[in-house]
Amino acid sequence: MKLAHLLSSIALVATVAMAPAALAQEAPKLKVTPLQKEPLTGQPDKEVISVIVEWPPGSGTGLHTHPGDEYTTVLEGEVVGRKDGSEAKTYTAGQSYHNEPGVVHEANNKASAPAKTFNVFVVEKGKPVTEPVKR
Repeated sequence: MKLAHLLSSIALVATVAMAPAALAQEAPKLKVTPLQKEPLTGQPDKEVISVIVEWPPGSGTGLHTHPGDEYTTVLEGEVVGRKDGSEAKTYTAGQSYHNEPGVVHEANNKASAPAKTFNVFVVEKGKPVTEPVKR
């Protein structure tokens, strides 16, 4: 999978999930900066992808899944994460969370200040990193 495909997959989730809100007003968009994409040692069918995500106030991902593990650390601000069927949880700078493969979840910046996260994905080589969920 090319890095451009990674960025378009993540941007697609944010865009599709925000479509209803966009009718009322344009929602702030996430800024995704790729850092690294490397094969997972000893597992040539998997790769590790790391990105920095900047979250303007009011931005979010919408419901989505990942075909592999996602590990996130909040670097600045706070992000509210919610897995399907669970209560939302607020993560602040220095806190981390994990989303398992296939788990429907979403994340939002509901604060008035920007947030920034460091995200690491471990996925099958050539697979999209993010899949939107339509309901």
